[in-house]
Amino acid sequence: MDVVILQTSAGPLSVVGRLHADQPRPVLLAVLGSFPPRGYLHNLVDRFPGANVLIVNLPGMAGAPWSDATPAELGVGLTEALGALVADLPIVSFASSTGNLVSLGLRLPNIRRRVLVEPFFQTRHLWPFIANSRERMAANPEHKELANYFRTFFGIGPTSLENRDYRHLLDAITTPSDVVVGQSPLLPPRATEIWPSFTSEEDRAALRANPLVTFHEGPKGTGHNIQSNPAADAVIRRALHAGLLEAAKLCTPQAASA
Repeated sequence: MDVVILQTSAGPLSVVGRLHADQPRPVLLAVLGSFPPRGYLHNLVDRFPGANVLIVNLPGMAGAPWSDATPAELGVGLTEALGALVADLPIVSFASSTGNLVSLGLRLPNIRRRVLVEPFFQTRHLWPFIANSRERMAANPEHKELANYFRTFFGIGPTSLENRDYRHLLDAITTPSDVVVGQSPLLPPRATEIWPSFTSEEDRAALRANPLVTFHEGPKGTGHNIQSNPAADAVIRRALHAGLLEAAKLCTPQAASA
């Protein structure tokens, strides 16, 4: 699928998807996480043919241009891009893993529902990702943009670690939201066949305490790659479909003239 580069105050953003020009339609905004495969979640375009679908990659991911912007700055840039592309159309915001750090920075009144997959709000305990990041840096010692990404988003250096605290983003969950996480606990560090859930027990408690959150934990043994589980994928699909149906009611001629 062809990529469109949107130039924003936070640098270039890479977007694929489909926009309808015939009539107002709801928007499905998907913000992907760190190191997704090329084409990841592009099937959302055909899965929801009646909606506007925008799929956004973080800087440097899946061919997207690198940027030194922080998650908060990227949220500002994405807000600018959405204003240009979809104006005030109702949005269902869908984000996976690191993508939540950007999508939760969107404080747009037209976000009607959120779907958060494997969100995390502190980085110091993400032990599988920390080890993997250091392996990537060791294998690419001259790749300054890659090292900057790990340091900016996660506080990870080749031998150093600074916690990045994103717990303030929990306050952004002010609309009905579905949170989908893996069952395997993050801590303690241990030998595992799959990465565990990145949503810590502290994060889970905070999310469950929000009355607007519907919390879904995947089947036993599921971890960070929860979307590969058919049962969890069905939960995500139903949540997105329900959100888009509700948002579509705001796109009728009567709603537009109200």
